Amino acid sequence: MSLDISINLNSLQMIREEVVNTIEQSAVDFEAYMADQDSVEHIQDSAAGMAQVGGTFRMLEYPGAALLADETATLINYIASLENTPGDNIINALTNAFFMLPRYIEFIMMRQSALPILIIPTVNELRIAGKQSLLPEYHFYSMKGTTLATGLEPVGSSEVGELLSSIGRLRHMYQTGLLGVINQKRPGTHYYQLMARSISRAVGMMGAHEQQPAWRLASAVLECFAAGTLELTINRKRILANIEKMLRQVVSKGEHGLNQAMPDSVITDLLFLLMLSPHHTPEVDAVRQAYSLNDTPDLDDKELVRQRELMHGPGQDAIESVSRLLKEELHQAKDVLEISSQNNMIDSDDYATLQSTLERIADTLMILNLTGPQQTLKLQLEKVALWSDKKADLETADFLEVADTVLFIENSLSVLERGKISLDEINEGNEHTRNKIVAGSYLAETEKLVIAEAEAGIALAKRAITSYVDSNFDAAHVANVVVTLDTVRGGLQMLNYNRAAAVLKSSSAFVESHMKQTDAGNQRHQLLETLADALISLEYYLNEISVGQTANDKILEVAEESLAALGFAVDGKPLATEAEV
Repeated sequence: MSLDISINLNSLQMIREEVVNTIEQSAVDFEAYMADQDSVEHIQDSAAGMAQVGGTFRMLEYPGAALLADETATLINYIASLENTPGDNIINALTNAFFMLPRYIEFIMMRQSALPILIIPTVNELRIAGKQSLLPEYHFYSMKGTTLATGLEPVGSSEVGELLSSIGRLRHMYQTGLLGVINQKRPGTHYYQLMARSISRAVGMMGAHEQQPAWRLASAVLECFAAGTLELTINRKRILANIEKMLRQVVSKGEHGLNQAMPDSVITDLLFLLMLSPHHTPEVDAVRQAYSLNDTPDLDDKELVRQRELMHGPGQDAIESVSRLLKEELHQAKDVLEISSQNNMIDSDDYATLQSTLERIADTLMILNLTGPQQTLKLQLEKVALWSDKKADLETADFLEVADTVLFIENSLSVLERGKISLDEINEGNEHTRNKIVAGSYLAETEKLVIAEAEAGIALAKRAITSYVDSNFDAAHVANVVVTLDTVRGGLQMLNYNRAAAVLKSSSAFVESHMKQTDAGNQRHQLLETLADALISLEYYLNEISVGQTANDKILEVAEESLAALGFAVDGKPLATEAEV
């Protein structure tokens, strides 16, 4: 299956300049209309221009460019029909389309082939602004013959009653992950892992239920998201929301809701995502084979993301890459300064290295728009330039002053990446801001160490519980789990993460109580799986803190619900245990 479409470059080369001029004139006409909305002829000319571009590309058989031009013309006509001034979302969508169409033309000429899937997000942005339904990602490609699953062996034993009693909590687990994915600009993989675990748990309890293949497909796609092999787009947010809608149906209608078939449109969307993902596990591959996904695309989603970034220009990942390279340069400068300060001199080679390194850092800071730190470094470069005549007659204070600036820049990059300070504050460069940046960076490093120890403690407890199950419940494997969890709890309390500490307190109380029970019988596995839900949720919570984001307490709600289901409610809010349900 090829996502690329061959094109006639000669014909495009001949009309390219004229087409781009038409697009630019259409944008100018639209701006004139926005400045004076009584000038109806301007918006009519704008729409006519884009309709002409769309017709030209249809004639040349460039489906992606034709669609984008047509949808742009449609939105312009929609704006003309409005009685009031269009909202920012409409203006932004149209502005983006005027920008993207010439970029797309330039991109396909560079690639020498069209990749129309790349413009689907831009097209859907236009359609949302014009209150139209979204086009599927597979709009340009055939998905026939891939909607029936055959030969999928059941996963787990049939425990539909157990599933129906747990579905509310599993749905909340899924919702927590979904909200994180939708609300965060760059959601961590733990949100996807939370959703994937929710559906995986549900699938494990369905057994041979007739709807299990569709749910296993959803589970496989979520596993691909959790593995970081699928990008998040407008379409995919809707797909993930549709899975939540199916869960809501089971919650509200019980077994009747579970018996309802997943819509073909949702299944087709999921199949296309599974085809795009390069992720491979035995379960994911089994689902692929069952749905006859033999015709895999020539480009996977990772490559599509790379191609889209090339089309758009530098993205956030590119900016972070620049920041990482900058920190390497800073470390090199610090090494030279440290050695030179110890010797109270700097030799010619080290001097040349330091000067060139600091100059590169200053140039890179300008790229990142860090004008404040750049100006500070420029002042130090002027002082370093004076060292050329007295390399052997320098004092420690000379090196320390430059080193302080280098540390300030390094700490500024760290707090900026974590979102703890604004670009404007960094560029102010006053003494208060510098102290705030340095203090915040050192505090963050300390917190990072404590959180890392906490994550290690949770991981150790999970491994111990796994060994406990594998050994047919030999209590020796979990003898130290309570101590481990209490140690982690102490560290979190020191950092004032009191709600997470309360979750750990209830978790250790359950483990201690469970070790004393000798008659848990067949419920042991489900009880420990529910405890695992709590620990995994806590693990994701800590992961979010460790990557510098604001802690999302919604994740802890999943842990609290799991512990309440075990009869060890956090903060004294008892609920019925899963055993009682």
